[in-house]
Amino acid sequence: MIILTTRRVLPIEGTFNFRDLGGYPTTDGRQTRWRMMYRSDSLHRVTALVELELRSMVDLRYPKECAQDPCASLTGVAYHALPLFEDPQRATDGTVPELDAIYRVIVDTRQPQLVRVLDTLASADALPAVVFCTAGKDRTGVVVALLLGLLGVERSAIVADYAVSASLLADSPLGDRVRASITARGLDPVLADRLLVSPPDHMERLLSYVDETYGGVEALAIRAGLAPQRIEDLRTALLE
Repeated sequence: MIILTTRRVLPIEGTFNFRDLGGYPTTDGRQTRWRMMYRSDSLHRVTALVELELRSMVDLRYPKECAQDPCASLTGVAYHALPLFEDPQRATDGTVPELDAIYRVIVDTRQPQLVRVLDTLASADALPAVVFCTAGKDRTGVVVALLLGLLGVERSAIVADYAVSASLLADSPLGDRVRASITARGLDPVLADRLLVSPPDHMERLLSYVDETYGGVEALAIRAGLAPQRIEDLRTALLE
């Protein structure tokens, strides 16, 4: 069970889903380091993160999102625009696909993009770092789940971390904007509520799919082109 405290959920002005990924147990008895790896919703409203001593920001948003809401240049922080997709995913009828489908599309078809993200995080002087997208739930959720999987974090903790987003986004201004956008497109407002959830079973199914299809997260990453040494670099930097 993930307990939400000010140590994990950080009150960074301009964000609604900014979290520390420290303190998660691994299957070999270690845990992830605090204040080294963060996840968040979009940081375009943020003008300072001095207290976190960040070195890297990894932006997973679509290029159009980055252009419309650019992030401010922060002193001493390297900004990496590494979109998982060039454009939003749409079903054949123009609606948004089910989240399960989107997550599988990411691991099946965006492997080069995933490797670039993980390779960037494994680079010397990349950490502390934050990975983010618009809501910090889906694109960020998949990347973080794979990262934690590479670190050997217990599956229950990976699933619980993913599930936290819904409680932070449901009543946030970001949630209101998603609902307004859905309505403006003439779609059923109920769709917005579906997009804002993060049920544990979604992540359970994704991790099971990765196990069954690729033989696990590490096998997926290596098959996709991530060097084994980079995986060891991540473990050295992010585990204690």
